[in-house]
Amino acid sequence: MPIDWLGEMNPQQREAVLYFDSPLMVVAGAGSGKTRVITHKIAYLVKEKGLSPGSVLGVTFTNKAAAEMKARIEQLTGIRAARYTISTFHSLGLRILRENGREMGFGPEWAVIDDGDQQKVLERLVRRYAPGLTRDQRDQLRRRINWAKMNSLYPNNPDLLEDRGFSGEEIDLFRRYHEFQSKEQVWDFEDLVSLPVKMLQSNPELLRYYNDRFHYVVVDEFQDTNPNQYEMVRLLAHRRQGVTVVGDDDQAIYSWRGASIRFLADFEHDFPGTRVIKLEQNYRSCGPILDFANHVIGMNRERRRKSMWTERKDGPPVHILHSISKQEEADKITNLIRLWKRKHPERLPVAILYRINSQSLALETALARGAVSFRILKGQRFFDRKEVRDGLAVLRLATNRDDNLAFRRLADSFPLGIGPKTLEQLEDEARNSNRSLLDTLFVSMPQKARSRPFLRRIEELVQDPPRSGYADLLGSLLNLSGYREILQRREEEERLLNLDELVEFVRNWEANEPDARIHDLLDRISVDAFSSDRNDAVDAFLLTMHNAKGLEFKTVIAAGVNPTYLPFFLRKGLAEWEEERRLFYVASTRAIHHLIVSTGSDRLSPFISNLPPHLYRFAYAPEEVSAAAPATEKTEREEVSGEMVTHPIFGRGRIEKRIDTHRLLVDFGERGRKVIDTTIVSLSPG
Repeated sequence: MPIDWLGEMNPQQREAVLYFDSPLMVVAGAGSGKTRVITHKIAYLVKEKGLSPGSVLGVTFTNKAAAEMKARIEQLTGIRAARYTISTFHSLGLRILRENGREMGFGPEWAVIDDGDQQKVLERLVRRYAPGLTRDQRDQLRRRINWAKMNSLYPNNPDLLEDRGFSGEEIDLFRRYHEFQSKEQVWDFEDLVSLPVKMLQSNPELLRYYNDRFHYVVVDEFQDTNPNQYEMVRLLAHRRQGVTVVGDDDQAIYSWRGASIRFLADFEHDFPGTRVIKLEQNYRSCGPILDFANHVIGMNRERRRKSMWTERKDGPPVHILHSISKQEEADKITNLIRLWKRKHPERLPVAILYRINSQSLALETALARGAVSFRILKGQRFFDRKEVRDGLAVLRLATNRDDNLAFRRLADSFPLGIGPKTLEQLEDEARNSNRSLLDTLFVSMPQKARSRPFLRRIEELVQDPPRSGYADLLGSLLNLSGYREILQRREEEERLLNLDELVEFVRNWEANEPDARIHDLLDRISVDAFSSDRNDAVDAFLLTMHNAKGLEFKTVIAAGVNPTYLPFFLRKGLAEWEEERRLFYVASTRAIHHLIVSTGSDRLSPFISNLPPHLYRFAYAPEEVSAAAPATEKTEREEVSGEMVTHPIFGRGRIEKRIDTHRLLVDFGERGRKVIDTTIVSLSPG
């Protein structure tokens, strides 16, 4: 039975699938069905244009996306997913290295190390050749090496590295790391793209081989490509000009990963005659949300003009939930979720999105206090973050001289002049004398201990323990230690903000619990760390706006939309502000039925204050947020377990179960059991 390739597609989607005459750029707005277009495009190239499955290269950014793409294409064509070349950039690069790496000295014995192993290697090199570096400096070293490789820079070009801000010590460590890789025969993740690009650039015969092998290239999330990834696409597709890239400059939010919207313009320059098709019909959000989001992003100058629209014109209005502080904001959001839990449970779970991780503390605290179950997606709980645990270790040691775990943590993280050898010596002496590490330091190395203002102050506190003023104490100790200075010097602004949040949290706790002891707070934090809700059935998800990209939720609350956090106060130039506005647009378009923008401050974000007032309603209490029911969803025919259905490729099968809203597990007998996505292929009864 022939499949209807174009069924239920709008005209622009159909055109994008069928276009074959020149390079194609599909500008796919939020919720416009780009995955459907990509999978149908590849299926069309194979079934209708006669290209072999292995000659069409599909490239995306995550293994999950690649696997889902393969499964959908198999459903459309009936050809086994394994025959298609659908992969991430890193998997594709590894394949090239495996197939042709010998000429660069890469034999079959070479292996790939993950981020954790890479960090361990760098830490060993630092301990041996640069023991004075702190843990944060070691973390920064790894990020800088990866950034250099992303831009095709290696230690054989020390002058270029120096021009890019590398210190002599960093260049030396980079060189030693590169030597380690050669000796141990290992690649890291950035090598998997940068090295194949170098191979293709330097070897015309190899480039010709892959140009002949891949007749057509399809790239997903093109706006997220970094310099090496863009160059890989350009090299593989340039000779045949058979290429479709799918992306959206309005959703380009990863400049800190090396991505740049300039690659969309570069593509049209490198591939003359490029056809541009815009997908502007949105299938996710209701009308009021889309109108709001269109006006937000419409203020950007550096963008391709488009206006998203939807057939779902009606829906609840966008609300601006006003509050004057993070704490009041968190309380109002908590009360709103509790209200909806009683009266409108269909609106749950709610997704609470924020700009940076430090904003989650007030929300976590209020939700836990209000018995609202939540889970943090793609991120850490506030108290699990390294700098927060470092700050808590300061309080622990200042109030308990015998806390050796806190001492070890501070020796490793803070500039106290206590390196691995000194710590090992202290461990031996403490064990023999049955003293704590802190006491051993002052007894055995009094001059070293008293040369550090931080340690002198700790000694004073041990002799005269404080009974109040812990927030001020924590703030002063962080300053005395030199920890904040290191973070400032290395421009670790988010870590600094997390420390500020921790100090504020302790201050609020003192105000609310005047009779409690500091150990009560530390115990509560420790217990909370073990009791995080792992149940799937939660009332709220917490995640950053960056991590929300690619997801959708019935209800979205964008928190902290004020001049401090959105736009983020450290981002100053026009280009940075426009990326912040794109981030707000991405956050807004995650919502299906309800969008609530929460201020967390008495100052409105300029992204809101510059909008026409008819696009939203102000609310000052949860009860004022619209009580209108969500827009009515189109009801689909509900298949039931045991029912016989017919697939256009696999034939008749029996439904075993419904997996979720769109996916069914179907047994097709000799063709096997398959997961069928009914948004991709329709099943007919019988």
